[in-house]
Amino acid sequence: MFVAIFQSLTSLLFAGVLCYAIFISERLKSRRRLQQALIGIVLGILVISLGINAYIAPPRNVPLDANAGPLIFAGYLGGPIGGLITGVIAAVYATTNAGPIPLLGIYINLAIPAVGVIGHYLFPPKDWPTIPRSVIAFLLSAFPFLFTVTIAVAGAAIPVDNGYLIAAKVASALIAVGWVSILLTWQILNYAASFATEASRSAELAKRLKLTQQYSGMGMFERKVGETNIHFDAAMIETYGLDVEPGLVPLTTWAELIHPDDLPNVQSVIQKSDSKELDRGLIDFRVVRPDGDLRYIRAYWVSESDRTGKPTRIIGVQSDLTDIRLSEQKHVQSMERLALIAENLPGVMLQADMTERKRPKPTFISPKCLAVWGYTDEEFYEDSSLLYKAHDPDDADDFLALLAGAIDTGESVSHRFKITTREGETRWLDFHGGATHSDGRDIVEAIILDVTREVHIQEQGEKERDIAYRAQKSESIGLLTGGVAHDFNNLLAVVLGNLELLADDNDPATQKELIDSAIAATLRGADLTKNLLSFARKARLKPEVLDLNDVVREAKNWMGRALPESVTVETSLLAGLWPIQADRSSLESALLNLILNARDAMALHGNLTIETANIRIDEAYIDSRQEDMKPGRYVMLAVSDTGEGINKDDLASIFEPFFTTKAPGSGSGLGLAMILGFMKQSGGSVQVYSEEGEGTTFKLYFPATGVKPAQVGLPASLDNDVSVTARRVLIAEDEEAVRETLVNILERAGYHVTATVSGDAALEVYKANPNFDLLLTDIVMPGKLQGTHLAKALRKLNSDLPVVFMSGYASEATVHGNGLRPEDIRLMKPVQRADLLAALAKVVAVKPG
Repeated sequence: MFVAIFQSLTSLLFAGVLCYAIFISERLKSRRRLQQALIGIVLGILVISLGINAYIAPPRNVPLDANAGPLIFAGYLGGPIGGLITGVIAAVYATTNAGPIPLLGIYINLAIPAVGVIGHYLFPPKDWPTIPRSVIAFLLSAFPFLFTVTIAVAGAAIPVDNGYLIAAKVASALIAVGWVSILLTWQILNYAASFATEASRSAELAKRLKLTQQYSGMGMFERKVGETNIHFDAAMIETYGLDVEPGLVPLTTWAELIHPDDLPNVQSVIQKSDSKELDRGLIDFRVVRPDGDLRYIRAYWVSESDRTGKPTRIIGVQSDLTDIRLSEQKHVQSMERLALIAENLPGVMLQADMTERKRPKPTFISPKCLAVWGYTDEEFYEDSSLLYKAHDPDDADDFLALLAGAIDTGESVSHRFKITTREGETRWLDFHGGATHSDGRDIVEAIILDVTREVHIQEQGEKERDIAYRAQKSESIGLLTGGVAHDFNNLLAVVLGNLELLADDNDPATQKELIDSAIAATLRGADLTKNLLSFARKARLKPEVLDLNDVVREAKNWMGRALPESVTVETSLLAGLWPIQADRSSLESALLNLILNARDAMALHGNLTIETANIRIDEAYIDSRQEDMKPGRYVMLAVSDTGEGINKDDLASIFEPFFTTKAPGSGSGLGLAMILGFMKQSGGSVQVYSEEGEGTTFKLYFPATGVKPAQVGLPASLDNDVSVTARRVLIAEDEEAVRETLVNILERAGYHVTATVSGDAALEVYKANPNFDLLLTDIVMPGKLQGTHLAKALRKLNSDLPVVFMSGYASEATVHGNGLRPEDIRLMKPVQRADLLAALAKVVAVKPG
């Protein structure tokens, strides 16, 4: 029995050695299935070996062996593959040597690996092939349950009364032997795994050390005290550029490679180590290789001694520091060049610690600071507040906040500021820099340039541009005044001539013609002022939401009267056009102007194209054309002709007032100026593209609106049937002729009118008698109270008082104080009688009560 146990233990140990070989193999680590299969084969052979050395227990001749451990761990470590291989090998062997009941032997040899496979999936190996204690507890607990079938089958097969008791005793013996086998196999496999892990770790460390020596320039040397040779490894041979194999190298050969300036120091260290004056240390020296390459070496060494303390051997390692030393030299050279650049810059290089945001401390400032601030760099280091004190007080805190923001965001900073030097001189500086984080500190690095001369040149240039602008403005005003005077004198001549003829003519029919002619001339004068105000962007507009396509379609109805049949009109209108918000009357006038200009440019013969489109305009588009527009959605209206085009000299002047290339009497030169003013006032822009001999295209860009035309309510119609009997009107108008005209019109319409010459007079009249139904006032008048001020004063006395304002141009209400309410009506002079009466009738109709 003891021989069988010894032989079984020997087999287990041999199997452990084979498993160690499997565990440590680098090739098998990447081929897991082959690894599991080999484990199954090794443990399967172990099962046969243990079966051969089994002890046959009397009286039933049941073989007792240590197969349980190899079988169960074949399933756990080898998984389904290893467990199946070991189980099949054991089952086949069981058919030849499995005791009195062969089927039970086959069953046991297949069931035990199955338990190991179950443990493999329930407790996956986290540190394979090490087997944890929790798995052993499971395997030992599950193992006995396999023998319930054995007891049942064997008990029934034993032909005695106590067959089941005998089977139970035999099973108990098998379980006990199995537990011992499992524990022994566990320990052997764990030792094999531990040895494999250590061996792998040692191999990995050796590999890393070899790689480190190979790629870090490190080598090992060894010399016995008193000998004239020194041992160099491969790395040392490569560092020194020797054409020999690793091994012993004569000290004289080594000494010849050491730089002559460093050789005495090296020889001194060797002598001190041999005499035990030094037992360890390091030394830096240079080596000149046979190929002439210079290397920088650092050697670390330690001395070994015998029992008497006498040095016997010197062992050490050396590093090739050539790359580091060369980098240091380049850094020094770079610093020297940087210092030279800093010395010649027209400014200062600055590095400051801004960890404390309100108290920056300069850590480096180039000596050129003396020429800029009047302080030396040493003075700035000693007193960092000098920078803050010299900075413009109105800008200092904002500048610090700007730097703090750059630290938080990582963005660069460019800032111009002024300083006061030690001598009291004002200088302008440009700051260009950024911020970094280093070792928990906030560091600002910058170049500060002295731009005082540049600023003075810019200021002088601005003065010269201002002088030129004023001269050009005076010239433009003269041109504008002359043009307006010319057109108005023509209109006044018509009015004056018709009135003089009216005074001498008693024929009613002729009188009506003369009156109509005078009225028409007056309305043309009103149109002329409207065009001028549109050019100045001060015309009163009534924006409404429009579909530009509808405006163009309606325009085609009257185009035929303005264009001859020889001009072909084509339209390209985009479906789904975005709505716009614009003054319809001004838009139609602009379109008419463009069409008439196109007609004249084509000499009454050619093609006219009107196009609409949706356009998205971004910052890049605006910057490239230097347009005064906001990015966003726009609707484009383009009018193109096939005329003679505009030459480059005239193209820059076409939007100037009274500029025209037409023959005298053929145009006023206000059309395009009016269009430009209207578009700018509407928030849009105008662009012109022209090529001589090919034609011209004008593009009008209107801001798109999100409101649909269908959503805009129509204005309520004026109620001209409202009775005005006994309605009292207070008038404030300083022009006597206008005031008398207003009184006559309103009294004939049935109003009771009280007229005053100023806002101050109107207030006194109202205080004396507040029984007025509405106020009709001019906006600009002499005295303290303008029209808007008068409205405010009267509404303090009567908050529901309706007011109708009259103004000579649209911006008067904003210039002199806005006292208007949304429901108030503002009329532009000259006012036709029908418009005046309609306005008064409207406010009378909506007056509360």
